[in-house]
Amino acid sequence: MIHIHLTDDAASEKDDNMDLRVLYILDRYGIGDAFYHELAMLFSELPRSHSIKKARTDLNHTMQLTRIPGYEGAYRSFERSLCEQLSNMIAQDATSFPTDQKIKVRVSGDGAKFSRTSSFVLLSYAILMPAGRYLSGIEIDGLQQLGFVAVNGVSYNIELFFSSDMKFMLTMLGLNAANSIYACPKCTVHRDCRWDVSKPESYYSTTMARTLVTLRRAFASHGRTAAVHQGSVNRPLTAIPVDHMMIDELHLFLRIFDVMLRNLIKMSEPHTQQLVAYIRSCGVSFNIWECESSDGKVEWTSLTGEAKKKVLKLLPSKMKDIPLPNAFLDDVVQLWKDFEVLYNLLSSETPPPNAADDLHLKAKRWIQLFLRIKSDGHQKKFVTPYFHVMVYHVPDAIRQYGNIKQFSCQGVEKHNDDSKRNYFSSNRWDAPAEIMLAEHRLELLQQYAREKRHYTKHAAAYWHEGGMQETRSQMRETLKY
Repeated sequence: MIHIHLTDDAASEKDDNMDLRVLYILDRYGIGDAFYHELAMLFSELPRSHSIKKARTDLNHTMQLTRIPGYEGAYRSFERSLCEQLSNMIAQDATSFPTDQKIKVRVSGDGAKFSRTSSFVLLSYAILMPAGRYLSGIEIDGLQQLGFVAVNGVSYNIELFFSSDMKFMLTMLGLNAANSIYACPKCTVHRDCRWDVSKPESYYSTTMARTLVTLRRAFASHGRTAAVHQGSVNRPLTAIPVDHMMIDELHLFLRIFDVMLRNLIKMSEPHTQQLVAYIRSCGVSFNIWECESSDGKVEWTSLTGEAKKKVLKLLPSKMKDIPLPNAFLDDVVQLWKDFEVLYNLLSSETPPPNAADDLHLKAKRWIQLFLRIKSDGHQKKFVTPYFHVMVYHVPDAIRQYGNIKQFSCQGVEKHNDDSKRNYFSSNRWDAPAEIMLAEHRLELLQQYAREKRHYTKHAAAYWHEGGMQETRSQMRETLKY
């Protein structure tokens, strides 16, 4: 039995903004109207469901949405939204936005599969790393060509960047898939030459560099051989220059880590369960199993980004005890240690003055070490586009823009999760609009979010040393009986 008692102060607060507080909770956790209606019928102290719907409708009217003709999609005006956000930020701190300096705006995009039959492409932007907002891809080109926005009668110069994972960036540039012959979004390096790190850093950023002009010219010759069109199978979808297209540092880390983990699992056969035990000792939940097709292939747990960072930091010190071939055990351990150094350097928000040159040299040595290991997974063909980008294009981006952490897409991944939750709580008839309206309401109602209590994790053995995973494993074993 639940009893809700409202004091006089609380009753007054209910009359003022309780509808908005409840609406924030419903949108934040994807709670449907039918559930809340039944709850409100049980407890008369709660706002009526019709008043919640009215508050939602009123907030929806504050946002202008445009449907995409002929498709299930919607967008909001990029320029209008950008001016609104800049106006709010300038009102709070005008000194951070001098009119003689360009304001950096990061545009990000990603594809997300929400259900078996529904997949969406989400575009968002960020100013100095606040929460992203959805936008129109058409207006990006117009604003890129214009080069400024007017806020309260004052013109501010802007500089647009685009960041995403490799797959989405190739799509935006009209290039072929990431496993194609010419898969680098920044230059025209051939797939068979990605392993070659003997070239100077400037080699791929000058004569072999891609530009919007060369991409359009290559697309015009698409009917010819791959050596002529060099992977350009469509017209570029954006007017943002190629040197302003940034590979997400998080995806770079994840994809290279996947290659390293796959090779480590293959080298540990037939002692994979010992490897599983050592990875679990790093404080993550992990397992390896054989595919049901029983053709000898194995699969393993898909780790989160934070879990992979934890394994990268803690596992190398334990590798001496893992039964790996002695011929290259030391090289494998060094490979993992060196990659942690590389990632810490390229993901730093305040890299040292010589970070770009240092990263280029260390990344070259790392690939040479990768190829020196005589294992099936360390052949030249396994040097992916992410490897090449890390050696030749990330250092150049750090040299030009200070760091690449500012272009991270970690917030975009969080947006995907929130949008997926809003999708399943929508009526599915106009899901794109429902997702954007829910995100808009949460933005307006952020002031009603509950301030969470501070919690200090005292039991280090439980939180950081694998105790939590062991407890969950024991619970799963108990449920089997």
